Amino acid sequence: MTIHFKSANHFSDHPAIAKPKARFAKHHYDTPLFVMRETFSAFKLHNGWGLSASLSFYAMFAMIPMALLMFFFLSHLVFSSHTAVVNLANITSTLEPKLSKKIMLEIHKVASHKTAWSTLSTIALFWFAIPLASTLRSAFQTIFAVAEHPSFIRKSIQDILSVIGILLMFFMFTFFDLLLEKASQLLDLSIAHSSVFDTAGSLITITILLALFYRAFLPTNATLSTIITGSAITAILWMAMRPLFSEVLSLNHTYGAIFGGMKNLFISLAWLYYTFAIFLLGTEFISTLKKRETLLLRGLFNEAIRKDPNFISKVMSRHGCIYQGGEVVFNIGDEGRDLYYIAYGKMKLVYENRLVRHLTAGDFFGEMAILGDSVRIADAVVDSDFCDIIVINANNIQTLILNEPKVAMRFLKHMALQLKNSQQTQP
Repeated sequence: MTIHFKSANHFSDHPAIAKPKARFAKHHYDTPLFVMRETFSAFKLHNGWGLSASLSFYAMFAMIPMALLMFFFLSHLVFSSHTAVVNLANITSTLEPKLSKKIMLEIHKVASHKTAWSTLSTIALFWFAIPLASTLRSAFQTIFAVAEHPSFIRKSIQDILSVIGILLMFFMFTFFDLLLEKASQLLDLSIAHSSVFDTAGSLITITILLALFYRAFLPTNATLSTIITGSAITAILWMAMRPLFSEVLSLNHTYGAIFGGMKNLFISLAWLYYTFAIFLLGTEFISTLKKRETLLLRGLFNEAIRKDPNFISKVMSRHGCIYQGGEVVFNIGDEGRDLYYIAYGKMKLVYENRLVRHLTAGDFFGEMAILGDSVRIADAVVDSDFCDIIVINANNIQTLILNEPKVAMRFLKHMALQLKNSQQTQP
C-alpha cells in the first residue's frame, strides 16, 4: 500500500529518519528565509541592476509621452483640464520629484495646441512610450525564464497593450487618491491620524494596482495570493525608499553636483533606477514564491545538500510517498513523465522478468520517460521492507532545467550515465 505524505508531521514519526522537530522548525530550507535568499540570488543572477538601468533610461524618454497620454485620458474622458493638471502634477511629482515642474511645463505647452491631439500625434506618443513597455516585457521574460519569439505585429500589439495597462494603472491611482482624500475629509481626522490613514491608504492602493498589473502582464500564471504578497512587499519597499532617498539628498547637498546643470537629471535617473530595482526585486519575489517547491527540489541534484536528513525530511513531507515491500511504482508500458528519487530503501528495475538494475537510497529512476512522450521501459518494484520515494513532476523538472544551468548539466550527466549502463545490460 502506498502512503502519501501531506504534512511534515506524518513523516516525523517514520522510523527511517529521526529528526528533532525544534531543529527542523528553524532549518534554513523553510520559508521565509529560504524565499528571501533565493529572491536576492535570482535578482543577482538575472542582472537586476542592469535591467533597472535599462528601464530607468527608457522611462526617462517615455515620461513626457506617457504624461501627455495620461493628460489626454484624464482631461477628455473623466475630469476637467484643471483637475487633470492637478492630478497629473501629483503623479509626476511622485514618479519624478526633480523634473516634475519641467514635465508639467512641457505638457502645458503641448496641451495648448489643439492639433497636438490629432490621431497621428496620439499614435506618435504611443510609439515613443513603447520601448519602455518592450523592455519591461523582456525583463519579465528573463525573470520567469519564458522564451517567446512573437511576430513583429504580435509584439507591437503586446507593447501597445502594456502602455495602455500602465496608463490605466496611473488612472486608477488618481481615482483611488481622490477617494482617499474624500474619505479623510469625511472622517475629519487629526493631522497625526490623517498621516497614518494616508500612508495606509497609499500602501493598499499601490499594492492593489501592482497586483492588477502583475495579473495582467506576467508571462506566466501565478496564484492570486502569490501576486498579492509580492505586490505588498514591493509597495512596502518602495514607500520605505522614498523618505530614505530624500534623507540621503538632504544630508548630502553636493549629491550629483559634479553634473552641474544636469544635477536634477542625474537625481531623477537615480530615483528611477532604484524605483525599478525595487519593482524588479518584487517581481523576483513573486517568481521565487511561484517556483518555491521547484527550488526546494533543486537540492536533490546537489550531493552535499541531499545528504542532510532535515532537507530530505522537508522534501518528503511535501513530495514523498512510502511504498511497501514488493509494491510496484510503475509498470513497463505505463505513461508518465515523473522522475523519482529514493530517499530510503531499495528498488529494482525489471524487464521481462530479468533484473536490469538495483537502486538504493540516493538514486534516481524513471528518467527515460521525461525525455519525451515515451512510456516506461521497465517495471519498478520495491526491493525492501519499505521504500521512501520523492516524486518530481515534469513541470518542476522543466523549470529546473530552464532556470538552473548547473542542475541541467548534472541531470544530463546522470542521464548519459544511465543510458550507458542500460546499454551494457542489454542482451
